[in-house]
Amino acid sequence: MITVFYSSETLEVTKSADVPNIYDYIKRRSWIHLTSPTEEEILKVAEITKIPDQMIRIPLDEEESAHIDLDDDVMMIVVDMPFLEPEENYPEINKYLTTPFGILYNEEYFVTTCLKTGSIITSFAGRWMKNFSTNKHIKLSIQLLYRNASTYVSLLKLLDKDSEFVQKKLHESLKNKELFQLMSLGKSLVYLSTGANSDGLVLEKLKRLEQFRKYDEDLELIEDAIIENRQAMEMCTIHRDILNGTMDAFASVISNNVNTVMKTLTVVTIVLTIPTLIASFFGMNVKVPWEGNTVGFWLAIAISIIISFFSALFLIKYTSKVKDSKKNYRRKRRIKK
Repeated sequence: MITVFYSSETLEVTKSADVPNIYDYIKRRSWIHLTSPTEEEILKVAEITKIPDQMIRIPLDEEESAHIDLDDDVMMIVVDMPFLEPEENYPEINKYLTTPFGILYNEEYFVTTCLKTGSIITSFAGRWMKNFSTNKHIKLSIQLLYRNASTYVSLLKLLDKDSEFVQKKLHESLKNKELFQLMSLGKSLVYLSTGANSDGLVLEKLKRLEQFRKYDEDLELIEDAIIENRQAMEMCTIHRDILNGTMDAFASVISNNVNTVMKTLTVVTIVLTIPTLIASFFGMNVKVPWEGNTVGFWLAIAISIIISFFSALFLIKYTSKVKDSKKNYRRKRRIKK
C-alpha cells in the first residue's frame, strides 16, 4: 500500500486504497510511504522519485540491521521500528517485535518503506506536528526517528502492564501457562532491547554528520531522540532484570512446593509401611503369638495403629524442626551480612 503525505497550508494524506491512481498524487517535495509494497509499486515509485529500487528493497528484508548509507544524492537510514501484535497462544498478552524501517530521500522526494504498519506513520497522519513539513527532509527524518524512539517507551509501558497482569495471575495459582507467558514477554524484551541498542548507534552516527548539524533546532531534536532512545534502553534493562528475577522467584516457589509434596508423601509412605510390616509377621507360616485366637487379630490392628500414630507424630515434629533450623540459619546469615 502507498500513502502520500504533502504539506502546504494543511496536511494532505492520500492512500492508494482510496483513489484509483495514487501515482497522480505524488508531487515534488512530497512524502511517499510504502507498506509491504508490491513489485509494481516499488518499480513505479523508483521511476518517479529517481531513487534506485534496490535501495527501496533493502528495508523490506526482515533481517536487515540498522545502518546509514549514502549513494550519490540518495540518503538512506534504516532503523528498527517496534510494533506489537496479539500473542496467538496467549490472547491475554501482546507480542512485541521489531521490523526494519527505511528512510530514503534526495533533493526532491522523501520515501519511507516498511513491511508492517506501525504507530509512527499513523501518528503523523492523525495530527499535525510542530514544524512538520514534507519539504524539510532532514528535519522530517529526525522527527520520524524521535517518534520511533518514543514508540519504544510507549510499548515498554504496555509490556510492563502485561507483565504485572501475568504476575498477578501467578500469585493466584502457579500454572505452566503463566510461566510460558512470562517467557514470551522475556523474548519480546530481547527484541526491543536489541532494536533500541541498534537505533542508538544510528542516532549517534547521525549526530556527527555535518548535514544534521547545520541548524541548532535539528541538533536539539536529534539529541532529544537520543535521550528518548536511552530511556528506552534503560527501561529494557530494568524490565528484563525484573522479569528474570520474577522467573527465578517463582521457579523457587515451585521447587519448594515440590519438596513439600515429596516430604508429605515420604511421611505417608513410612507410616503405611508399619502396618504392612506387622501384618507380614502374622502372615508367616510359623508359630506366632495368639495364633487361632480372634483377639490376636484386633491386637495386631491396635499395635499397628498405635505405632503408626506415634511414628507420624515423630516424623512431623522432626521435619518441622529441620525446617525451623533452616529458617534460623538463613536469618542469622542475613543478620551477619
